[in-house]
Amino acid sequence: MTSEVESDPVRNVVVFGESGVGKSSLVNLVVGSYAAKTSPDADACTIRTQHYDVVIHGGKFKIWDTAGLDGGSSGTRRAAVAEKNLKQSLRNFLKNDDLSLLIYCVRASRATRALVRHYQRVYTETCNSTIPMVIVVTALENSSGDMDNWWQRNAGDLSKYGMNFIDHACITTIGDDSCDTLVARERRAYSQETVRDMIFRNCLNGERSEGGLVLPTERRGTVWIRNIAIRFRSLLR
Repeated sequence: MTSEVESDPVRNVVVFGESGVGKSSLVNLVVGSYAAKTSPDADACTIRTQHYDVVIHGGKFKIWDTAGLDGGSSGTRRAAVAEKNLKQSLRNFLKNDDLSLLIYCVRASRATRALVRHYQRVYTETCNSTIPMVIVVTALENSSGDMDNWWQRNAGDLSKYGMNFIDHACITTIGDDSCDTLVARERRAYSQETVRDMIFRNCLNGERSEGGLVLPTERRGTVWIRNIAIRFRSLLR
């Protein structure tokens, strides 16, 4: 007899953004391994679109890592190739009705022209579809207080520049080997749970049926409780 996980469809999730913002580190955070190659600087470490498999709350997902849209230190030629490949991948997914979610990965900073340009180009490719887009903000491991404070400060500016998302996550993607404090370890664990839950609920939005997958009840309050604990310890630093 086929199990629920085996019979469940695989949902494709595409991660895109500039070089050096932590796309590959985000993929590794979600899948729970160091499968995707990362780089400590702004150079492009991902040169082609490739996927990594993960099971989240019983659902199967393919997380697609893509090349940086600005090409990093490799220049405009690689940026052009990266944009062309991303657009082609999106067109193939849309043609086959096989894309569940877009994740715009950005580094914690103010809105820039490049940030807006990359959003607009991807949105143009998918504007006639119903594919949801979320934003993940990285590099918040050293922020004071709640990492989600970044969103409270910057959401209005993003909207003002025409960038709208159905959901968001403000996180850190630092590896386990860099978590040398309790706060860092808790923030990493919180980030992993937050992004996984966001992927799950937004991919399955509109797909749920009486017998379908739903976010486990015991998970719904876990992230909130962990966030309160992290905030309290941050105040004690």
